[in-house]
Amino acid sequence: MKKIKKRKANKSKAAGITPPPALTWMNDEGIHLLAPGSPPSPGQLDEMTRRFQEGIRNSPMWGEMVRKFGKEKAQELLLQCRAKLG
Repeated sequence: MKKIKKRKANKSKAAGITPPPALTWMNDEGIHLLAPGSPPSPGQLDEMTRRFQEGIRNSPMWGEMVRKFGKEKAQELLLQCRAKLG
């Protein structure tokens, strides 16, 4: 005869607790995200910045920035696009 294993109940589900949804919005300061969890480390922020800047360089927006401002100014503007806490 097989033994029936009891599954451990997820305490948060059992208590009816669900994490709040992530909130995102845009304004004059940029794109904002509010989500549950621990804050990213400085290294993780640097990696998010690198990926974000790389995404801009590989998008049609980069070409538009270079045409409008020139390559040097576009690069300066790109360096202002950073992931930060606050």
